[in-house]
Amino acid sequence: MGDFNTNLLIPNSSRTRKLLHLVQSASLHVLPLQPTHHNKNGEDTWLDLILTSNPSLVSSHGQLDAPGFSHHDLIFLSYILKPPKPKPMFQFRRAFARMNGEQLKRDAFDIDWSPLQEASTVDDKVNIFNNVVTKLYDTHAPVRRVKLKRPPAPWMNSEIQKAMRQRDRAFRKFKKNRSEDNWAFFKTARNRCNQMIRNAKRRHILHNISSSSSADIWKFLRTLGIGKPAHSDLPNTIGLDELNCHFSTVPMLDSLTKCQTVNYLAGLTRPNITPFVFTPVDSEEIKKIILSIKSKAVGCDNISRHMILSALDQLLPAISHIVNFSLSSCMFPSLWRKAYVRPLPKVPNPSLPGHFRPISILPFLSKVLEACVHKQFSQFVYQNCLISPFQSGFRPGHSTVTALLKVTDDIRRGMEDTKVTTLVLIDFSNAFNTVSHEILLSILSNLMVSCEVLEWFSSYLRGRQQSVRAGDSASGWCDLAAGVPQGGILSPLLFSVFINFITTKLQCAYHLYADDLQLYCRSSVDSISDAIEELNRDLEVIKNWSDRFGVAVNPTKCQAIIVGSPHSLRKLDGLAVPPVIFNNTVIPFSSEVKDLGLHVDACLDWRKQITSVSQKVTGTLRSLYRLKNFLPAHIKAMLVQSLIFPIIDYADVCYYDLNADLLNKLDRLLNNCIRFVFNLRKYDHISKHRLLLKWLPIRQRRALRALTTLFSFLEKPSSPLYLMSEIKFLSSGHNKNLRSTNNRLLRCPSHRSGLIHSSFFVQAISLWNALPLDVRMATSRFSFKVKTREYIRKKLAESPQH
Repeated sequence: MGDFNTNLLIPNSSRTRKLLHLVQSASLHVLPLQPTHHNKNGEDTWLDLILTSNPSLVSSHGQLDAPGFSHHDLIFLSYILKPPKPKPMFQFRRAFARMNGEQLKRDAFDIDWSPLQEASTVDDKVNIFNNVVTKLYDTHAPVRRVKLKRPPAPWMNSEIQKAMRQRDRAFRKFKKNRSEDNWAFFKTARNRCNQMIRNAKRRHILHNISSSSSADIWKFLRTLGIGKPAHSDLPNTIGLDELNCHFSTVPMLDSLTKCQTVNYLAGLTRPNITPFVFTPVDSEEIKKIILSIKSKAVGCDNISRHMILSALDQLLPAISHIVNFSLSSCMFPSLWRKAYVRPLPKVPNPSLPGHFRPISILPFLSKVLEACVHKQFSQFVYQNCLISPFQSGFRPGHSTVTALLKVTDDIRRGMEDTKVTTLVLIDFSNAFNTVSHEILLSILSNLMVSCEVLEWFSSYLRGRQQSVRAGDSASGWCDLAAGVPQGGILSPLLFSVFINFITTKLQCAYHLYADDLQLYCRSSVDSISDAIEELNRDLEVIKNWSDRFGVAVNPTKCQAIIVGSPHSLRKLDGLAVPPVIFNNTVIPFSSEVKDLGLHVDACLDWRKQITSVSQKVTGTLRSLYRLKNFLPAHIKAMLVQSLIFPIIDYADVCYYDLNADLLNKLDRLLNNCIRFVFNLRKYDHISKHRLLLKWLPIRQRRALRALTTLFSFLEKPSSPLYLMSEIKFLSSGHNKNLRSTNNRLLRCPSHRSGLIHSSFFVQAISLWNALPLDVRMATSRFSFKVKTREYIRKKLAESPQH
């Protein structure tokens, strides 16, 4: 809080706009006040501000007059700083730490699996397997009831405890006799104890951060009170059964509509391809799948990943037998169709069932079986092109970035032709949970899935149950009549197959990422009414599909925006632009929308996107600064690379055309990261420290990112076809055997304007063609990135500015 010398009562002044933009970029909030500076000969002004990172923690704030003392009011703030007090709780844990691994493997090797192999149903086989494994671990790692009074101090050891006792004795001695010698002795013992604690904490933090993924690092940091707070407990007003009922109750299609849709699908022409059938899965493939699944959550069968991995070679034959028997018998195990649901709050203070989202916890081995099916079925789907090429969700070589790159490039092409693009983002309500099983099975049948496999999918989808679990309490089991399993490995692919039918009758350009649908149409300013009319016709098609297939659209959460050059948008001001309408609801036009995590504004100037990046980076750095004295520089550099660079890098190729002001802002963010790593002050020079870290400045970093992305498109067979049409080798235009045939030079896309010239494809291809031949001939993404970084660093060192 303080005097910022800027009058916020004048909202349109340049100083006010700059200050508010700076505050917003730092992820701070201005608390409202009345005028705080009183002028005798003029109007009062609001110069004194209170800024906070979390307004919800402000219990009260305000201002008081200070007559005779100052022309400024006294401003005050009361902030809630309440340390969490954990409640004692009991947990049941297996004593893995005391387990003899070699003896476990020997006993597992001696297990007689003949009863499992002789069982007639897959359910019996799963039950026998679970009983045998549970009995094995009850012997070697029995379940124990543990009382947790408070979070343990994992850095504590016997030497520290001894030092703490010596410190306390010295303090008691000083209290009895307050002599200088006793005080000096106490200070020595206290300082020694504090130093030992700090060193132990450093070692503990270093150990947990140095070899973890980004998700694991954030999970560990939250245990230290850094980052977002842990999920709050359920309020007493919401029962677990009530919550489970809310999660499991979804709008259902009436039987008549469902029957009509199934009959419609049955009458469609089927593709002329070989029907899909399962093939047996060998043990080595199943072993690879088991090792690739990292989830540690324990499902309702109480068989954890750790229990499987500790004796994997001994249990693998039984697991392989169950997987292949499930595929051959066309039955998915009943126990593996049950899921525990963990409710996560969507709002800070949840009070209604709708304020929570369900996270399903499935049995570990059910995911193994799903992964085996996913590998075979996805290969069938993609090889036969059964999904629209403009579906980028959960498919190899595709991502949110490739989807955004396609849409933003189409918008730029329209702007080059002096056209505007009307973009509509469709929001499907609870889409994965409302998929009709009967309709999905009919779609699979139409796609030439064999009857046997169709029977397996029917068993996989139907008869599912879920129970909401919070702590040691759990609700009853609820049946699920629709939806693809939340958290299932097959679910995204099945949903992509299901929603693909929405694309068959769309006339406008579109792009899908799972259930995120982007619908857009380019037009001249004069013909924008025709473009919006065409969009509205497609929205009516989506409405009809929604009614027939049972996946509802929430028009209040849909977004619409008109994107174009400032000159074109000014022409729209005098025109009566018709509204975008879905199901008799107007979707209002916005000046900025958030599309797959990217902020798209009406002129593609990207200021809102950079502000969002700045907010996230500043907030993350603010959290990490609490560790600045506990970690060495190389670990802090690793933290920045794991937690902050992904924020700066996300979808950066989609807004490669940043102006110098925004690029400088990103560069300052990188400089702040360097200051964090080396504990530098605000105005300390960072050039030599950047060289020590071998980090590139933002412009060179973005060039490296663009080149690496382009290399990935060239080398991956699964790269999106909608992007590969923009990337052509010079040698592809002729059949002559010239010396330039094998130089891997690319043809620059044709363009007329500076807007396209500064876009990703043109700039990345220009940078590519300027690379030495040995760099362009790299055989792997890693080697290409290393060689390109060295080339860029060398060019940077040779530049006069450097």
